[in-house]
Amino acid sequence: ARTPFRNPNQEINDRYVKQIADRIAARKGEPAVQVFQNVQLEGLKTVPAETFLVIMDVGYSRALGVSCTHCHDDQKFASDEKRPKRAAREMAGMHRMINQQLRQMENLKSPTDKRSINCFVCHRGTVDPRGAS
Repeated sequence: ARTPFRNPNQEINDRYVKQIADRIAARKGEPAVQVFQNVQLEGLKTVPAETFLVIMDVGYSRALGVSCTHCHDDQKFASDEKRPKRAAREMAGMHRMINQQLRQMENLKSPTDKRSINCFVCHRGTVDPRGAS
């Protein structure tokens, strides 16, 4: 059996996620766009705030093997100052286009609702997917 990838920065991320989860506890079920500042990706605006945290932690940071502060300023998470955060938004657009194309393909065996990729498919725990094994 394959061992799941463990983000080497997970302990750091766990602290950030706990701090944020504690801060938003009363609003965890509200849409992310109403709880967090500067949520720009359409697919993330409407997810519950607690799900948004999971997506950031398990989806993005685990897929790239990074800490939250790779993309975010730890004093102002909403800031777009860091290039990796802006790049992640661009990559999310590419990811969305690939998934749309996968659903349109006619000659694949898998059902259309089972066809999708995520960040980990290419990155496999590294920032630069060319170095992924």
